[in-house]
Amino acid sequence: MCGKPKTVEQDPEGDAQRAAEKATAEANTKKAMRRTSAGSMSVLGAQPDISKTKSTLGGG
Repeated sequence: MCGKPKTVEQDPEGDAQRAAEKATAEANTKKAMRRTSAGSMSVLGAQPDISKTKSTLGGG
């Protein structure tokens, strides 16, 4: 049972880089989802074009 000890290769800079890339990708995905949902809500909740409708305000 006395063999060579296992050497564990560690790459803290590489791990940090991969974690940062993963976090960036997740943040970009969340932003894109919010942007598309906000865009669709604003289109659905948009008011009609006021210049094409007549108003009874002003007595005319």
